[in-house]
Amino acid sequence: MEEQKNFLILILISVLIFIFSTLIGDEKIFLFFNKKISNPILDFIVLKIFTPLFFLLPIIPFSMIFKKERNLGIFSLFSGPFCYLLGNIIKYILRFPRPFNILPARTLGPWHPSPFSFPSTTTMLAFGFAIPIFLKKKKIGIFLLFLAFLVGFSVIYTGYHFLKDVAAGIFFSALIVFFENKIYEKFFL
Repeated sequence: MEEQKNFLILILISVLIFIFSTLIGDEKIFLFFNKKISNPILDFIVLKIFTPLFFLLPIIPFSMIFKKERNLGIFSLFSGPFCYLLGNIIKYILRFPRPFNILPARTLGPWHPSPFSFPSTTTMLAFGFAIPIFLKKKKIGIFLLFLAFLVGFSVIYTGYHFLKDVAAGIFFSALIVFFENKIYEKFFL
């Protein structure tokens, strides 16, 4: 019951972000994050602090493999790339353009752009790693969700995604992990 509530919270957050993006205007929000608040200090923070933190997302579940949380670590390590893969399939079906293809955007950072933006597969990868752990180990899971949200912010700030792309990434990841969790609970708990 607690896990279902947590899934619903994540779905609700993603829907509220999507609604906010629609009401305010995705392009307006994107330009605010990408241009208006941009400065060398925030560039440094996003590129030199937030981006390296992204690599903690798979390291933590990997370390669980060598402890009593082995199955949970494997679940998370499978879930992240699986969310990323399904996100790429959705992305190539929908074919929404990248922000820098339709707006005067600045791009920076290590992100590798595919031709399409919706949903953010980087966000899906991050949440795919974080959500399974959040469901089973709250404290470390909240930390990983925080990192996943920083990833979402970073891909907007660096010019690769709209806010709606990030919201969709959270939504699809929560949905995918919900079904993965049913399988995990049936066979591994």
